[in-house]
Amino acid sequence: AVVSTQSTGFDVRQRKLQHMFTAHDSALRSICLSPDEESYFTGSAEGDIKSWSFGNTADHYSFGAEGHKSTKLFSNLPGGSLKGVMKLQVDSTNHLISCGADGEVKLRRLTTL
Repeated sequence: AVVSTQSTGFDVRQRKLQHMFTAHDSALRSICLSPDEESYFTGSAEGDIKSWSFGNTADHYSFGAEGHKSTKLFSNLPGGSLKGVMKLQVDSTNHLISCGADGEVKLRRLTTL
């Protein structure tokens, strides 16, 4: 699990930090790149999902209320309860697929990336 609330862009070719900014109010749980590699999505322990564009530190869109809820379903396991967005994926047909600790899988059609 990622425990940072920061999103960091690092260019490995130039070995240079591009940008760093606070992405969410809680820990990041998932991150995925769009197929065109022009944008990316982050999911947090709070359950919200945000869309970002490289070169711009302001989020394009926030799926706050549409995200995943926290759950105490697995609170008896080591590490405590699972929270928020556990996995994100954008497929080649512009669908954002998210899986949450609440047990739901959500599919969203993205109009623009």
